[in-house]
Amino acid sequence: MTMKKIAKNIKFEEALAELEQQVQLLESGELPLEEALAAFQQGVALSKVCMTKLNTVQQEVEKIVVADDDDNEYELETFAELED
Repeated sequence: MTMKKIAKNIKFEEALAELEQQVQLLESGELPLEEALAAFQQGVALSKVCMTKLNTVQQEVEKIVVADDDDNEYELETFAELED
């Protein structure tokens, strides 16, 4: 089993589904050592893709906060500002 190349434009959901498949393969305990290593390497690569995509989305998320109910003004806060 060789490590499959991950498409650059893979969607998060696709990467996560592939990662789950690799985990199931590893958890089965039925893979020979070389195939288990390849599945592990594929899983690590897919995990990095998922984390990168999640971090990118986290940076882009904004929350609308009502600043003043009387004049319906809104203020945008980035995700990082909400954590403070």
